[in-house]
Amino acid sequence: MRNNVWLKNIAQEIWFKYFHDISPVNDLRVKFGKRAKWQLGCIRQSRKKGSPSIVTLNGHFKNPTVPEFVAKSILAHEFVHYLSGFSSSRPRLFRYPHRGGIIEMEMKKRGLSEIEKKQRKWIDKNWKNFI
Repeated sequence: MRNNVWLKNIAQEIWFKYFHDISPVNDLRVKFGKRAKWQLGCIRQSRKKGSPSIVTLNGHFKNPTVPEFVAKSILAHEFVHYLSGFSSSRPRLFRYPHRGGIIEMEMKKRGLSEIEKKQRKWIDKNWKNFI
């Protein structure tokens, strides 16, 4: 069953396999959000000092017909935002979160480019019919 516990386990797997060199400077949490049409995931942090960073994945990903690699890729994408200093207590490394292909470069550097390509292909082929 896909719930927040399942998502937490997947997030820990992704973090320890691909982001083990990064020490979280604030609490990093994951959860499912509402089912959305276009936003697949997001990371947020309140402005309050020491507040947790919360990665929220689209509620549609609870459905087991969505491949697990889709959720993994979106989590990894949001973790890249976290380590780049967006919605985290880490220093901001860039002015804009997506400019110049920084996400793709970091995903490639960490060995995640294949899962990202697979996820994009699945979304392009299936998402409109799925939602």
